[in-house]
Formats: sequence, C-alpha cells, structure tokens
Amino acid sequence: MSKNKLSLIVFFLWIFSLQPNFAAVNVITENVRNGNISKILRFTGETVPFVEAWAAADVFGPVAEIYVEDGDRVEKNQPLAKIDDARFKIALRMSQAALERAEQKLEEEKRDFERNETLFKKGAITRKTYDMVQTSYIQAKANVKQARAELDKAELDLNRCIIRAPIKGFFVDRSIDLGQAMARGQNMGKIIFLDVIFVEAKIAEQDINKIDIGQECMINGNFKGKIAHINLSADSSRAFEIKIKVNNPNVFYKDKMFVKGSIILKDYNDVPVFSSQAIRNNRGELFVFVAEGEKARRIVIDIVAQQGEETYAKQIKPGMKIVTVGQDNLDDGSEIILRNSKSQ
Repeated sequence: MSKNKLSLIVFFLWIFSLQPNFAAVNVITENVRNGNISKILRFTGETVPFVEAWAAADVFGPVAEIYVEDGDRVEKNQPLAKIDDARFKIALRMSQAALERAEQKLEEEKRDFERNETLFKKGAITRKTYDMVQTSYIQAKANVKQARAELDKAELDLNRCIIRAPIKGFFVDRSIDLGQAMARGQNMGKIIFLDVIFVEAKIAEQDINKIDIGQECMINGNFKGKIAHINLSADSSRAFEIKIKVNNPNVFYKDKMFVKGSIILKDYNDVPVFSSQAIRNNRGELFVFVAEGEKARRIVIDIVAQQGEETYAKQIKPGMKIVTVGQDNLDDGSEIILRNSKSQ
C-alpha cells in the first residue's frame, strides 16, 4: 500500500472518531411526587457545660488532704480538699482569749462608768473626770466588737481550710497534689454542670437573620435543643456564635465534644419532591435531567429545601420523570432508553 493511501485512511478514521456518538443511553427515572419537606440550616458545634465554676483556696497553706479525683460527681458545698489548719486553730484560740479579755474589761469599765455617773450627778466629780471615764467605757465596747470580728474571721479562716464545691456537677482539671503550697485564690480544679449543656456553633452572616431565640434545633439527629443566645457581634470570619440549650440525660455529651446540628427554617407541605441523587453540579451550577419521551432535557435548578435524600426545587413539577441513574452519560437532548422506571 502506498504511503499516500495509508495517510488518507488514517485521516478518514480520525474524522470518523470525532463524530458524536448518537447511541441511546440507558437510564432509570422516578416520577416527581408531592410531599412534605423542610428547609434546614445545618451547622457543626462543640458542647460546653451549662455552668462551670473554679474551686479555689480562700486561705494559703500546704495541701493536707484531697477528697476527689477527676470525673467525680460532687454536690454543692461538698469538701474537695483540705489545707493544713494547725495555725488557723491556734489563731482561733487566740481570738477567743482576746474576746474574753475584752468582755471582762468591758464589765469593769461599765461598773466604773455607772459609779462615776452617779457621782457626777451629785456634783462629787468634775466634768473632765466624768468624760474620761465615759470615753474609757465607749472604747471598751468598741474593743469587744473588734475582738468579736477577729474571732469571726478566725473561725471563717479555719472553715475555709476546707475547699468546697461552689456548684454541683463533675470535678475536672485537678491541679494540686498533697503537700503542695497553695496561695490564696489559687484554683485546685473546676466543677462543670453537664445535666444540661450548651452547644456553641457559628452561623454565617447570610443565615443569622433566619434564626431566633427559642427556635428548636436537633443535635446529632437525636437530641432536641433550643437557641438560648445569639451573639450580635461577628467574628473575623463574619460568623456569629450561638448557644443552644440541650437537656443531657445520663451525661451522654461530655465537655468539648464535636456535634452536628440542624435548624428547621421553614416547612413546605404538598410540594414536588425528588431524589437528591439526581442532582449534578457543574462549577456551582446545579442541574438535573428529565425524560421527555425518548430524549433527556437538562434543567438548571434552584434548591429551595433539601432534607435527607429528598429535594424541592422551583423548576421541577409534579409528574416529571427525573433521571436518577445514567445522568452522567447525558447531554441536553440525548436519546434515552428507560429501564426499570419507578414511581415513588
């Protein structure tokens, strides 16, 4: 075979290969039906305690005893740890003795005042002497008040050697050991209340005005909650933080767990719905194919609501046959063969 003939054959084969394939495509369709569907806003978030409080020392000293470990459930005012109280017991006894002395001195000054008051009325002593005795009596009463206050403080300091739970919940993040010197105000751990929790989530600025306080949410599909707080100041990503209050029986959710949630924005009843698997995406443009006789028609859609495996779009009408299998091989106007077409 000559070189020219061979080149001509190759040329025609190449031309033929460029011709479109008009073979009909096998597809499966489903009939669009009327149904109920909801427009849902989905989000991710993190669980946080409904209430949390630090357990801190009110006095300074070495840790003598520790009564709890991380994860223990505690009640409000339950003892958590004890600071060595020896010097506080001594201070208490000293305050008690000081009060006794002050009260004894007050009794003496009272008797002296009453005696001199009688003498002053009879003119037996001068005003100056009377005023001096009265001043001593007043000072003695003040000394008793001061001594009682110091005794109260000594008792309070002794009681504060016991670090107690400020709220009920679970003790976490222990940061002390036996013998460790604690400063006043130093934290030994934290109490978190988890019988009710918050889910903290970020909502984009284009969606924040679609939700409101008190709106119901679903967390991980099985826990109901309500929006309790909406931050009115966006973060650097233009998102707004919300807090969702969720009852947490049996402490199913712990602190700082990742969750997925959804908020129903609007319910649509008796509208055309179809399988979401029919939808295709071309650079952000969503479309489906519908069967019209023996050809497929490409329809660009705007999704109104999507829930589970079903979608509602304005452009899709009841009775249309939506292609759910084989659409990746279709173009607008492609010939099709319906196989196992189904209605739902």
